[in-house]
Amino acid sequence: MTRTGSGPLSPDELADWYAEPADLGEGTWVRASFITSLDGRVTGPDGRSGSLNAGSEGDAAVFAHLREWADVVVVGAGTVIEEEYTPLPGVALAVVTRGEVLPPTLAHTEPDAGGPETGEVVLVGGKGELTAAQIRAALVERGWRRIVVEGGPHLLDTWLREGLLDELCLTVRPVLAGGGGPLLVGRDVELDRLAGEATHLLTWGGDVLLRTRLR
Repeated sequence: MTRTGSGPLSPDELADWYAEPADLGEGTWVRASFITSLDGRVTGPDGRSGSLNAGSEGDAAVFAHLREWADVVVVGAGTVIEEEYTPLPGVALAVVTRGEVLPPTLAHTEPDAGGPETGEVVLVGGKGELTAAQIRAALVERGWRRIVVEGGPHLLDTWLREGLLDELCLTVRPVLAGGGGPLLVGRDVELDRLAGEATHLLTWGGDVLLRTRLR
């Protein structure tokens, strides 16, 4: 049964709404956090998600809460560059890279350097493309079991193809974005990998916020 409700929610209510499975124990839970338009775009015409989520109180609240919940936030280098990421306060940032030149705020970090302290930046990868299984293993090895994948679409596609995404936390905005980037970029994601269970449906300020369990 899908749990339904409406916002705004307090921080305690958000923690309850986005609680991890009660039986997870010391297991690993991987969430993807995305915002999309009615026509399935995850960025505005300028190629950035910020132009799509501007003014969305609900998405901003959930986005911040998921970062607080996470041990590590995983982002592809392309998204880091496009969205101008900086080190995140209170949570580790893992940048999946194939050798891209990163912003000056992040470029000083050596690949796979550092330890499990929150707030650090870790580069995962090198010259070749990593699988989601390899990324997940590298993070779990550091003791990070609460994982949030923030983008971009290529990285989401990788996790979906390998069936390693436990949950999709999706905000749907009632707008048509037209020329923005699509949520999914791959052509070979099996449909059964996309068939999930909508466990939570929250309306907040005209937006619809979904929790969908994928495995």
